[in-house]
This record gives sequence, C-alpha cells and structure tokens, in this order.
Amino acid sequence: MSQILNSPPEQWHPSDAAVQGTFSTCLFHGAGVRLVHYADKATAASSDTLAYSAWIINDSGEELTDVTLVLRSFTNAGMEDLKYASGPSVLTLGPMPAGGETELVFTYVVTENDQRHAGELISAMAVQAVTASGAKLWDEHDAITPISLPS
Repeated sequence: MSQILNSPPEQWHPSDAAVQGTFSTCLFHGAGVRLVHYADKATAASSDTLAYSAWIINDSGEELTDVTLVLRSFTNAGMEDLKYASGPSVLTLGPMPAGGETELVFTYVVTENDQRHAGELISAMAVQAVTASGAKLWDEHDAITPISLPS
C-alpha cells in the first residue's frame, strides 16, 4: 500500500508518522530495517533542484552490520537513465545500533528534457542489512516526483 502526501515537510523526522510530506510509505519487505525515501518538493519544473532523502532506520532490536543503500534506478517519464548531481560517496554504513538511523541526501537538477517528457521522476532505492544474529534484512522504496508541463 502506498500513500502519497501533498505538501513537503518543513522539518520532518521518519519516526513521526503524522507528518504531511512529499513521500510515499511502503509495506515492509523485511522486518527490522526500514527505508523512507522522498523528494523535498511536491512537483518540479525545469531547472528546479530536488533533494532526495533516504532515511535508513534500524528497528530490529539488534545491531545491524553491512547496512547498504542500493541505488536501483532513477528515470524520467521517457525511461531515460538519470544521474544524481550529488550524493554521498559511500553507500555502505558501519554498524548501526538498535534504534539507530541515518539520512543520506542526493540532489538532481530537473532538465528541459525531463519536462518535455512530462510525467514524473522515479527514484528507486533499497536498503539491505544483516542483524547480529545473522538474519538478512531488506526494504525498498520509490520516491515519485511529478513534473509540471512546460508553459
């Protein structure tokens, strides 16, 4: 089940379930690690800079190791492969304690080509991790940003 909310958050923390923001929440694919992934704007136009946040949350009750953010795909409505303008150089994190969380931020500047395709930008990411007891965990999440039509 996905839920898309309408207005971007001023200040948002992933454990605040009542906040209204531009992100979608997905069913958990693996209990214990969560990925919350969203853009900072509800819609975008050519030349807009979008900041995509990827929050990784350890609610497993155990320390996690091998925590890795997986960049699955980033496309526009023309199904073109897009590249983030900036982002962290390391996507594998050190041990994450029970209850720990971290945010990784990626930016993208919307192009005229993206706007010509109209539709939306889709940033697909996943997180994988291993618990101290050896269980392998996985969650995935897509951030979808509608593109406004050219004037």
